[in-house]
Amino acid sequence: MLGFSYYLDHTLNEDDKKYLQSMQQHHFNEIFTSLHIPEDEPSQYATRLQELLEFTNDLSLHVFVDIDKHSLKNLPHDLTGFSLRLDDGFTNQEIAQLSQDGPVALNASTLSEQDITELRDFKANFKNLEAWHNLYPRPETGLDKNWFIQKNRWLKQLGLTTQAFIPGNETLRGPIYSGLPTLEHQRQQDLLASALELEKYGVDKIFIGDPRLDLTYQTKFYDYFNDRVFDLCLKASPNFPPYLVNKVLHNRPDPAAQVVRVVESRGMNALNKKIVEPLDTIPRNTGSITIDNQKYGRYMGEVQIIKNDLPMDEKVNVCGHLDQASIQLLPYFSANTAFRFNYKE
Repeated sequence: MLGFSYYLDHTLNEDDKKYLQSMQQHHFNEIFTSLHIPEDEPSQYATRLQELLEFTNDLSLHVFVDIDKHSLKNLPHDLTGFSLRLDDGFTNQEIAQLSQDGPVALNASTLSEQDITELRDFKANFKNLEAWHNLYPRPETGLDKNWFIQKNRWLKQLGLTTQAFIPGNETLRGPIYSGLPTLEHQRQQDLLASALELEKYGVDKIFIGDPRLDLTYQTKFYDYFNDRVFDLCLKASPNFPPYLVNKVLHNRPDPAAQVVRVVESRGMNALNKKIVEPLDTIPRNTGSITIDNQKYGRYMGEVQIIKNDLPMDEKVNVCGHLDQASIQLLPYFSANTAFRFNYKE
């Protein structure tokens, strides 16, 4: 499941509403917000949260509110229609009691075996418990990958739904503006590649930590998580075959180790009845897109994406290059993976 963040540092406006609608249309189904951010003024939180809940209810977007024991006083008792993500100050007995009423998200990073034992003793409803990792505004403070993998494996063994954050890109959250990831190495990584990495580690809910994700990435996330199609961006490539642009293509069912072989490419070239002359037979760096020329005989017209550096081959033309963000997606290609080439906007 995909989710995103909306912060209560300003009154909900028309631009916010359009963004919330757009994210919902791109199949982001849950929202994270917070009632305890030190830089913000909490006095307006209750009103702003109520406005958010009224709007998101019509969109069927479920809201999780991050809260600690101290900021609980800012939450009106008559406000409903959301779940709590509990931070500091709550006892396990209080958590167990809250879990009887609906979903409750715990701090995954600090949850211990003793906590689990006490929650069981207090008859917590584990079907309503989720384990949410923190987001880390300050560079160098995000979680270590290996520690995260081990922790997440343990949480999954307990049967808990797990969650983690990746950064946004259109608007970053202040006051540091360095992204809001859970894993430190994902602070500068491609966003879809980061989501796929979390999916590989068994994370159930992947949330955008920063306030905004741009429309290009909203579309990329929708295309992959809804249709399982990768959107790949081409750098300016005058010799790239135009018949391959904006078409859903596939890797072979028997995936090669070093290249992605475009199943449809030889047939498409044959329909064009084009002889592929030798041109730009240069070294094939990672992310290069190649087409076999006439010297390769019956392979003429086969298009490949290079997954790791290969030497030049007089039988193979380099006809294009992926951008760096798209290159980071190549490790997630497997048998029959669907993808689409488009030029960068």
